[in-house]
Amino acid sequence: MPKSMTGYGRASAQEDNWTLSWEIRSLNNRHLDLKWKIPSTLYAHQKIWENEVRAVANRGGVELYLGLKILNPELQSLSLDTAMAGSMLKELGRLAESLGASFAPDLNRLMGIPSLWRETGSIDNPQLVESLTETLKAALRDWDEARAREGLALEEDLRARFARLGALVGDIRALAAQTAPERFALLQERVGKLLAESGVQVDPDRMLQELAVISDRIDVSEELTRLEIHLRGIDGYFNQTEPVGRKLDFMVQECFREINTCGNKSQNTAISQLVVSFKAELEKCREQIQNLE
Repeated sequence: MPKSMTGYGRASAQEDNWTLSWEIRSLNNRHLDLKWKIPSTLYAHQKIWENEVRAVANRGGVELYLGLKILNPELQSLSLDTAMAGSMLKELGRLAESLGASFAPDLNRLMGIPSLWRETGSIDNPQLVESLTETLKAALRDWDEARAREGLALEEDLRARFARLGALVGDIRALAAQTAPERFALLQERVGKLLAESGVQVDPDRMLQELAVISDRIDVSEELTRLEIHLRGIDGYFNQTEPVGRKLDFMVQECFREINTCGNKSQNTAISQLVVSFKAELEKCREQIQNLE
């Protein structure tokens, strides 16, 4: 069953020492493009998490957001730049002394200066990393289920559209079969008039052979047969378990090639109108396929 490249998933966890949540959003993309919104202290674990995503998805622009709140101070990876803080206090003391004023440092204000705080490295707490990984897996399952639901809706729409295309091929074939003798007779009549006006004598059998060759050049039966084969192949792709978006896109291009040839070879107004309808419906199919993984 095909899956959509667009989707949303979420999962959260609450422990004694932390609370966390993962949110996953995805849009269409020719390749798998992952964008992580996680604290820098967790970059060391990103590669493992990327493997979890790649086990679920093959294409799409995927954004992953992590909301993490650590409740246990011992797990925080923050440190105070005491050297800078001391230097700042010393300089303020000198300034107060030069002005003949007293200096009483306000440590609360000092603690509110962001530049004095820095990350000390990565978070290596095994329990926290395991909780993050398991919650990510749960968010991926939720996201993948959303993509599957949307993919099912796309499949139903595409099956209906391809069924209409199959019916149009049948209409074109029936019309071409009806008009082929008429075209051959008309062509024979025109050539006969030209020969009569020019006074040139031509072997009737030879003329019929040449007319048959010309008639074959405007015959669209082979193109219609290939179209039918392509449409049957497309129907089979919907039963596959692996991603089919690229395969369907390729098959649609092949269908465009065959129907364009039909339009170019056809010399019948009614067939040309059916070709236009076929191409319009096929373009809608292509737009929908762009959403499939």
